[in-house]
Amino acid sequence: MSTKNKWLVGVGIALGLIVLFALPFVWQAAFPVQGFGMMEYGHAPMMYGNGFSHMRGGMGFGMFFLWLIPLALLTLVGLSIAALIKYLRTPSA
Repeated sequence: MSTKNKWLVGVGIALGLIVLFALPFVWQAAFPVQGFGMMEYGHAPMMYGNGFSHMRGGMGFGMFFLWLIPLALLTLVGLSIAALIKYLRTPSA
């Protein structure tokens, strides 16, 4: 596979991931919520103490673990891009 094709595959995968991450936002913009469900008529019981919240009024120690998932994904993406660049810059035998 030539270097040009490798770059095209890498860029295509990156663009595909960007589109996949952007689709939920595009969907919400195209089809906004109509006011049904828990937020019906401006009433939000989970915000005013009538519902269950695992946060219990603040950010606990569990919030640290919730942030590890996106942080790990961003690190993985960064390392994979660096590995792809290193692989494409090394001369083939």
